[in-house]
Parts: sequence; structure tokens; C-alpha cells
Amino acid sequence: MFGGFHENTRDTITKTRSARNVPDRNEIEFLSLNKKKGATWYETLLVDEALHAVFIRQAKASISGTTALREEQECFVDRVTLGAREIIESKVTIKNVVEAHVWCSIVSEFLAGLSPHTASSPISPDFAAICYPRKTKARTPTSLAEVRERGLQHLSVTFSTTRDIPDTEKLALLRLVGAATCPDLWRHAAAVRYCLAPFVQEESWPPENTTKVAVLPDFRQLQLRWSRRGHW
Repeated sequence: MFGGFHENTRDTITKTRSARNVPDRNEIEFLSLNKKKGATWYETLLVDEALHAVFIRQAKASISGTTALREEQECFVDRVTLGAREIIESKVTIKNVVEAHVWCSIVSEFLAGLSPHTASSPISPDFAAICYPRKTKARTPTSLAEVRERGLQHLSVTFSTTRDIPDTEKLALLRLVGAATCPDLWRHAAAVRYCLAPFVQEESWPPENTTKVAVLPDFRQLQLRWSRRGHW
């Protein structure tokens, strides 16, 4: 699903997610990672490897816990996702793929509301702005308005009434759900900012034997690129 963990951003030998446009081995050395094909390669590599590493992080944390805690975690995720399916109920095709970002937009907004840093952001974030880091104009799911309030309420109730799991763990699970259900993190700044980046910002990041690429200094480059277009 994700490919392997690359040695560096110029590594095209390691297996890569099949949907990605992998540069030719003869051209990667000369590609600029700041524009066009080279930038796309760099940016998608960051989000793919980060999500891959988050799954491993969460799996290790789950294994180290008790059976009872794992069952509570599974129940929490089921409540979140099954409720989301009932609320969203949208059919996604190639022609309306932007609509697939409805749920991850709602999760991102909910998580932002729990963050003490959101209010201090110089730019009021658009949680449903869908565009890659260097693109100026973003698109927004048209069906979001119909389900946004119900989605936020569902997350609020599920989060507040689940008392057998520490809040820090509930946050981690919600972040993983938001990131994993996003159809294309490379095109969704809010999902990266509120679902994926908090993992990368942890002192213990990255998990052992995972990414050497998706680390904090590089993630700050993603932030900078989206910020320049007013989407972070």
C-alpha cells in the first residue's frame, strides 16, 4: 500500500506506492525538489512515509497495551467510523473525488477545536480546502455543508462519552482515522496539519526502523509551501 521506507529523498530504488509518479533513476539527481515533478515527488513521499510510520507507531503502542485496552480502542474506532458512514453516505467517483474529503475535513476541524494553538493561527484555516502545497486555488466539497454539523456533533459525543481510554490515546486514534481516511493527504493541508503532523512533532518520532524522510524539518517545508498560498 505504501511502499518501503526510502533512504533519502533521492532514493528511487526502494519500492514506492504504485499510484505515485516515480522519477527515472537518471533524472532524480538533477530534479529540483522545489518545483514541478521534483516537488511533487518530495511532497508525496513525505505524507506517504509519515502515514506508513504512524500505522507502525500505533500498532506498537497497541501491542504494548492490555487486551482490555485494545478492545476499548477498537470499540472507540468502530463508533467513530460507523457513525461517520451513517452521516456521510456519499458516493465518490472520479468526477467528484473532492467529495471524498468530506469526512477528513470534519475530523480535521474537530481536532483543530481541541488544539490550544488553533486560535493563534495568523490565517483562519479552511479545513476543507483541497489543493496540493504549491497550488493557489483550492476546491471544496460541496456536500460538506449538509453533514458538517452532524459530523462534528458525532465526534464530540463519541469523544466525551468514551471514558475508558485516556484523552491522549483518543486523540491519537482520531488523528490516525482522519489521516487514513483522507483520499489524498498531498491535496489536503488541514488533514496533514491536524491529523498527521502532530505525530511527526512528537519527541519520540520517528518510530524505530521506519522513515528517514518524513521528519520534522521536512514537514516544516510542507507547512511553508501551503502557508505561502494561504492554505495552512
